Amino acid sequence: MRYFAPTAAPVTTSLRRALLLLVVLLTATAARAQTTLTGRAIDLRTQEALSFSTVVLKTAGEPATIVTSALADAQGNFVLKASQAGNYQLQVLMLGYATHTQPVVLAAGPATVSLGTIGLQPATQQLGEVTVTAQRQLLLQKPDRVVMNVGESLLGAGNDAYSILGMAPSVQLLEGKLTFRGKANVLIYLNGKRLPGANLEAVLASIPGDQIDRIELISNPSAKYDADASGGVIEIYTKRSKTLGWNANLGGNLSQGQRRGSGLNGGLRLSSPKLDFVTNASLASKGGFERGSYRRTLYQGFMPVASLEQQNDLDKTLRDNSFSTSLNYHFTPKTTIGFDFDLTQGSLTGAGWTRATVTERAGLTRNRVEDEVYLSQTFVNYTLFAKHQLDSLGSSLLVSGNYARFSSTQQQTFGQYLQVPSDSLETRSSFRNDIPATYRIYTGVLDYAKIWNACTRLETGLKYTATRNESRQLIQTLQNGEWPAGTTNLTGYQEHIGAAYLNLNQTVGKLSLQAGLRGELTRYRVGAGPDSSYVNLFPNLRADYQVSDSYSTSLAYAENIHRPAYESLIPYERLLDTYTSTKGNAALRPEYAHSLSWNHLYKGYGLQLSHTITPNAISSVYTYDQPQQRLVYTQQNVARQHLTSLTLTAPYSPAKWWSMTNTGNLYHRELSFPNPLDNAAVLRKSKTYFTLSSDNTFNLGHGWSTRLYALYNSPSFNGLTDYDSYSYVMLSAKKSFWDKKASLKLDVLDLFYQLNFQVSSNVVPVVNTSINYNDTRRVRLSFTYNLGKTDLKSKRVETTGNAAERNRLGQ
Repeated sequence: MRYFAPTAAPVTTSLRRALLLLVVLLTATAARAQTTLTGRAIDLRTQEALSFSTVVLKTAGEPATIVTSALADAQGNFVLKASQAGNYQLQVLMLGYATHTQPVVLAAGPATVSLGTIGLQPATQQLGEVTVTAQRQLLLQKPDRVVMNVGESLLGAGNDAYSILGMAPSVQLLEGKLTFRGKANVLIYLNGKRLPGANLEAVLASIPGDQIDRIELISNPSAKYDADASGGVIEIYTKRSKTLGWNANLGGNLSQGQRRGSGLNGGLRLSSPKLDFVTNASLASKGGFERGSYRRTLYQGFMPVASLEQQNDLDKTLRDNSFSTSLNYHFTPKTTIGFDFDLTQGSLTGAGWTRATVTERAGLTRNRVEDEVYLSQTFVNYTLFAKHQLDSLGSSLLVSGNYARFSSTQQQTFGQYLQVPSDSLETRSSFRNDIPATYRIYTGVLDYAKIWNACTRLETGLKYTATRNESRQLIQTLQNGEWPAGTTNLTGYQEHIGAAYLNLNQTVGKLSLQAGLRGELTRYRVGAGPDSSYVNLFPNLRADYQVSDSYSTSLAYAENIHRPAYESLIPYERLLDTYTSTKGNAALRPEYAHSLSWNHLYKGYGLQLSHTITPNAISSVYTYDQPQQRLVYTQQNVARQHLTSLTLTAPYSPAKWWSMTNTGNLYHRELSFPNPLDNAAVLRKSKTYFTLSSDNTFNLGHGWSTRLYALYNSPSFNGLTDYDSYSYVMLSAKKSFWDKKASLKLDVLDLFYQLNFQVSSNVVPVVNTSINYNDTRRVRLSFTYNLGKTDLKSKRVETTGNAAERNRLGQ
């Protein structure tokens, strides 16, 4: 609006003041009539927030001029204000992504317009003669998870997924079993498909580290994940392509400890407007040994009657192979169908001896056992899926079907030489034990996600799984130099699980709310036993509050189920030595965990306090076979377990070339369990313990970088078993060359040879102490080479498939 003064007389001072007041009032009125634009910027491929992206509102005509601009917050949410109606264009910009542009029409009058979720496509940015090099932080703390960016660190080359997980914050690997923040029931996914828990070390060892992009450690999984995620979820993502074209990678490593090891791996990626194809393969072989000593007091009832001293020496060779391929075909930009195939194979071949001396009142009994062992496992998984994007906001429908087959073999041959006090001659006996098993798992999944706007998201779905197991046990004793037919025990396991879930996310200002509910109907039967069934509902609640740009806090509650591992239900007995065996328990029932956690995130520093109550907890216990003086290692539902944990993650950069991430965990565990000699009597055990780790990367320039990783675990316990403290130190140096397409890395693993720890128990009649030494101190040289484009973009679909059941193939 324009104002004119009369030409006949000058404008007085009072008139000027009046005009100025009128302008101020009109401006204030216009401000009250502003239109507010809201939205959220995300990565279209990963669906992750584009923190601090730039949002610009321009005029629609040419030349376009900037009306207003803003920066998105850490969650990708942005707010713009415009005071005039008209046609505009909105742009969202982020380095490394193609600029998003869309028209915006604003009507007159005050209003709030939601633009919903805006996805940006990753793209190569060419900035003239300027080269911009950025490296993601190794550990990134988020409100509900810790992200480990393996692909841009020194971790990948020469390592495998198993050894990398052992160095992840708050993760412990004890005797081949993984725990996360003190909890054992952890679900592990690879590109959305859950890995089997059987022979976990062999399965993870077959995944080369230099094919891993990132690992996400999720302590508070939503209802979308299977209800048995009581210990959290670990997602492993392999590297993806970033633009159309192709690339390939080759790698190899040699390692030397007291035994030698080697490995080869390679991958190929092809991406076109209609097709995405990825395949990876690896071969690995590593020699090793198990040497140790064992002392135990033998009991009859509560009375000690003898002592046992034992030494063992086993030479072993581990071989791991893997092959995976994924084919995605894009009918339209919104519709994709695909096929995934995964194959992992692992085996352990070993031979050695065990010498035992039993001291009784009657004298000295000597027992020498020569044993041969062969363990193998093969896992094959087929997945068919179709995904359709329903709207521009990212709403989608995903349908997938899986068939998985897992087969395992456990073969043991024992030659026993026994000399008792009453006889100066040795008595020889030989027997062997063969336990083959086959699992077939059929899974169908329907997932639907509806996104109304940047603040409201709904996820729901259905899942059905059928599992069939066939297991046999063949026991033979050598007679007159021949192996007779022996005794064959045949049993099996059948299970059907139907599930449905609903998960709602709502953001109101600085407050984000998540509420989920999962329902599951389970029917199962072990062998010829009776059919059993149960129905459960599992709530999941979470509230996040963004206090400021630097600080956010969240509160979460979840109820989860932990179903027994399949093998733990099959009542077969496998001898570890003359006086110890393991056996399944067909009467084992699921355990239920109630978890409450309080999380804090301040400028990358993370602090989490959590408490988990598990009634009817599953725990490893011993039963006692008095006539044979044999301890039988099995699993039972014990009275109750409490676990309180405090976790601190602290990134720090002492210098530009030095980045450091420190993690500390403090635990307090309380456990009630039955007395091995009297199940009606309840024993109680508690302990406070901690873990500390520090991960340091030094970028020295000219393609050189080094890494120092150190870990310390204080004494801890699990069930009847106490674990002594142990530590681990790793040093590595890496040199990149050939325009960063090749690298050579040297590692020294377990520098001080402290990864071997003592295990003990003092609960009568389980009174023992043992220590085992493995070939953990090694020097390893790794080489990797990348061919083709190094920044390929992929539209591959990730499916969860038979997520819940694969973990239960564990031991």
